[in-house]
Amino acid sequence: MTPQHIYTLLFVLMVIEGTGMPAIPFEPVFILAGYFIEQGKVNFWLAVSIATFGNFLGNMLGYWLGIKLERKFLNGLFQRWNKKQKNLVSIKKWFERYGGTVVFIARWFGPIRTPAILGAGILGMPASTYAFYSLLGAFSWTLAWQYGCWKGAAVILHYWRYYQGPGLLILALVLTLALVGIYRYFYSRPAGFRLSKSINKRAGIGNKEPSS
Repeated sequence: MTPQHIYTLLFVLMVIEGTGMPAIPFEPVFILAGYFIEQGKVNFWLAVSIATFGNFLGNMLGYWLGIKLERKFLNGLFQRWNKKQKNLVSIKKWFERYGGTVVFIARWFGPIRTPAILGAGILGMPASTYAFYSLLGAFSWTLAWQYGCWKGAAVILHYWRYYQGPGLLILALVLTLALVGIYRYFYSRPAGFRLSKSINKRAGIGNKEPSS
């Protein structure tokens, strides 16, 4: 894998993750980039910049989607709850006051990230305000993750160089014990106990013969 592949993976994955799509496994690509940074094959600040721009672009796409959903979402929401228009005005005023902070904090907390991205567009947050706080959040979040994965990879590689032989031996031992345990659990018991109790009962397995 070349540095260009790492940069491309960072950008594409960060764009997808930045839209607010949940359950995107971004951690492996940060770890992989950290490994290549430690090897001197990938530039740290270039990786952070590419990941930040990709995440920011994804945020803006999510914001744009929120704008497109605005009328349909709000009409359905307030018709269902039978709310008046003044409640929507109150919510928008609150978001105008605290929306920037919410957008920044949401970058660090997954459960509120998607609602914050879409909500900014739905509630009509100015694009310039959203872009500023989104870029700030994306940069700080990306910087922290990439730095942590870089230094984490450095620690792992340091100890791996010194303890590679014993480490492989311990790993092989652990895997062997795990396989033996799995084998004993599934295959060393009586045949009747491998089936569920209901199947055993219907098949007459494990039932004692009545004494004559």
